[in-house]
Amino acid sequence: MHMKSTLIILSDDLIFWNLFTSLLSRNSLGIQIHVCSTYQEIDKYVEEATCNLILLDGGLSRLSSIEMIQYIRKSKTIISPIWFFPEILSDEYIHKAMEIGANRIIHKPFDPYQVTKEIETILSKTIFIK
Repeated sequence: MHMKSTLIILSDDLIFWNLFTSLLSRNSLGIQIHVCSTYQEIDKYVEEATCNLILLDGGLSRLSSIEMIQYIRKSKTIISPIWFFPEILSDEYIHKAMEIGANRIIHKPFDPYQVTKEIETILSKTIFIK
């Protein structure tokens, strides 16, 4: 039995998450995608599934991105890679994000096709067979 790879997108920006969901749905990898914009949604999807990759939009309007990274790492103890797309580009902010658990920083604007290809590559390596 194949287990689908799970991608969590933390964003409340329709354009940001829709970009990835539409590009990723074109492939046949069967990636399961959950878009979350609240702590409750994170709790729901992280409890129900093993997430293989987390995309964090730095433009979250109601939540602090730094607090979100801390929550994922400390409260939820999730070790999945976090790719962070920050709005704030100061060295101190980027350093803080990396220090508390972001694995990769992707600056806006970015090439969505390139990032999607990298997501597919990572997730295709994490598909488990039972």
